[in-house]
Amino acid sequence: MTDSSAPPAQSQSWKRYWDFVHRVDPGIRSPFDRYADWVVERARTGGRWLDAGCGRHSLPEWRMGDMASIEAAGTTIIGCDLDLAALHDRQSDDAVCLSTLDALPYRSESFSLVSSNMVFEHLAHPELSVAELVRVTRPGGRIIVHTVNRRYYTALLARATPHAFHEWIVEKVEGRAAKDVYPTLYRANTVADLAGLFARQGASVVRGGLIDGIPRHIPYKALFWPSIAAGLAELQLGRVPGLSLMLKPNLLMEFQRN
Repeated sequence: MTDSSAPPAQSQSWKRYWDFVHRVDPGIRSPFDRYADWVVERARTGGRWLDAGCGRHSLPEWRMGDMASIEAAGTTIIGCDLDLAALHDRQSDDAVCLSTLDALPYRSESFSLVSSNMVFEHLAHPELSVAELVRVTRPGGRIIVHTVNRRYYTALLARATPHAFHEWIVEKVEGRAAKDVYPTLYRANTVADLAGLFARQGASVVRGGLIDGIPRHIPYKALFWPSIAAGLAELQLGRVPGLSLMLKPNLLMEFQRN
């Protein structure tokens, strides 16, 4: 179970949500938008982009319009994932393959950009995956990782509850199918974990760390407004030193291969 903080296709409920949230804080943005900003910035420089764990979309659905500018820059987009059904559902002509991140089927130094969006929380052997991601990145190339903060309180709850519960609550609250909810392990999900893993493989941190989420959208009248109020309070409390470790849901970090 993860806090995706991902705005789906607009519904009246989501429109009401964003209208209110943006009135309170005009600058508030989803972690997925911040991830997409970084990826688009790097991908527009051309070269080859590997989306490691690409799923059904290489950018959030509401950001798919950015793909045209990436392709116009001459960037070649390649994806890999272990979910064959998700690869079949991709509505693009990108080259994709069925692959684990522990043994990527690409030549060393093949990509100028590698990205991994909400994958690291599922990795059983993150040290092997990081070694592979760095191996296929050319010297000076960038690797962008967006994942869940292991110390965030919902991640702690996820570690204490069965996977069936994660499937149920994500389906009820986020409207995502249970088949898209994967078991979580959180074996490389702190800033120090990621920095250490990449440093040992010859990649250094360029920017990033813990990032804010957005208030939860709960599509039930009795919980809709209380969840927004609690989320806005969480954003404020997350700025208090010492509380950010448990109140910032996501990690967004960029590395450069040395």
